Amino acid sequence: MKTIIFAMTLFLISAGVAFGQTETAKSPGSKIVESLTKEEISLTIPRVGVDVDRVALDNGLVIYLYENHKLPLFNIQTLIRCGSVYDASEKDGLSDLVGTVMRTGGTKTITGDSLSMLMEYIGGNLEANIGGEKGTVSLSVLSKDADLGLKLFVDLLRNPAFPQDKLDLAKIDIKNNIKRRNDSPGSIVNRYFYNMLYGDYPSGRVLEWASVKNITAQELADYHRRFFTPNNIMIGIYGDFSKTEILAKLRALLADWPQAITALPAPPEVEFKYHPGVYQIRKDLNQSSIMIGQLGIKRNNPDRYAVRLLNYILGGGSFTSRITSRVRSDEGLAYHASSNFNTDSRDYGVFDAECQTKSASTYTATSIIMEEINNIRNDGVTSEEFEGARNAVINSSVFLFDTPGKIINRLMSLEFDGLPPDFYNDYLNEFRRITLADIKSVAQKYLKPNQMTFVIVGNPDAFEKPLDEFGPVTNIELTEPVTE
Repeated sequence: MKTIIFAMTLFLISAGVAFGQTETAKSPGSKIVESLTKEEISLTIPRVGVDVDRVALDNGLVIYLYENHKLPLFNIQTLIRCGSVYDASEKDGLSDLVGTVMRTGGTKTITGDSLSMLMEYIGGNLEANIGGEKGTVSLSVLSKDADLGLKLFVDLLRNPAFPQDKLDLAKIDIKNNIKRRNDSPGSIVNRYFYNMLYGDYPSGRVLEWASVKNITAQELADYHRRFFTPNNIMIGIYGDFSKTEILAKLRALLADWPQAITALPAPPEVEFKYHPGVYQIRKDLNQSSIMIGQLGIKRNNPDRYAVRLLNYILGGGSFTSRITSRVRSDEGLAYHASSNFNTDSRDYGVFDAECQTKSASTYTATSIIMEEINNIRNDGVTSEEFEGARNAVINSSVFLFDTPGKIINRLMSLEFDGLPPDFYNDYLNEFRRITLADIKSVAQKYLKPNQMTFVIVGNPDAFEKPLDEFGPVTNIELTEPVTE
């Protein structure tokens, strides 16, 4: 019931915004919301060992199990310690290829195409993917097909085939993406922005065909052998099943999987460094794509809660936030304008503010964004903004554990990411303890206007004013990617 009330709450807030209400003239939705929020929100967190079982096999494989019989579904989520953060620069793209070909190539007993046909026939889904700092293999089938699904899942997890023809197809896809990477200004500005901030760290690399074309099927198999070991993997199972029965089947299928003897090395660390300046990437367009920002904080930073509220008020709270309100609603300069402050990254994440606007309003939009960043540093925020942001973040937290999939994912991720098991116990109070002064303090501590990187894709000749007041300007000619 509480979830329904707050779903109505969010809808009514949105409705009020859509009707163009201001801070001082409260919408009908806001008034209804105020009449509903009498009780203090609290989280109902399933407990590991009570509501959710955790079992560690002798080979180090950790399994989370959550029985839920409301729907006849059987689901598995898997987290694997791997990712592009481990890719050598000359093998950039290796992790991505492993994740793709692992699924499309199938296993040593069933081809990827046959696997797809079988999943389609039973209405199931089996996927694999590798991102920056982890890999995932997931399964979803009807509970009547749980035995078949579990067998195929384990086969894919342990015995991928990595056939050459599927590797070649995956490479062609990457090659075509590289060829087209200069077509979208959004893709260009994002690529240059992260490259400026992270340099040769994996998050900042620009994927080139030269590093992809020589990756071999043997290297994919070697990658799998190195990272896909039981003491490097967590499996979460939720849905309609019997814990006793499924655990016996998992032991039969996975207990003989030998663990890795050598521990993985620590991932490389981000070098925290500012890269101030304006970087203009010339492209003959009638609008500009703008990204402004800097490196931010790590997820173990105790200021992460105040930073999240700061960003909500600055540009992360959609139509109610300052940047969106001024750039989009007041000035009509952009359809989308926002900010993001990553507080969940293991290493240093990014703060960025962004928008797309007409070429002739590039300077104006950039100026407004910087004005709002400076205003929030110098003057802090109003009590109304502060209360609105804090209530919105706390209220939205009722959805953190509202499905079996979220329950398994959040509890398993705490252990995977090295966060304390009681992380969510005091989660809402962390926001409740924040003060107005805290918001101003973290704004001054973590937003550095004079050190920010400005990346603009567009036609500088059409800007209404030069951008050199924001820093030294570097003009970058967009070059065609090499794909031979």
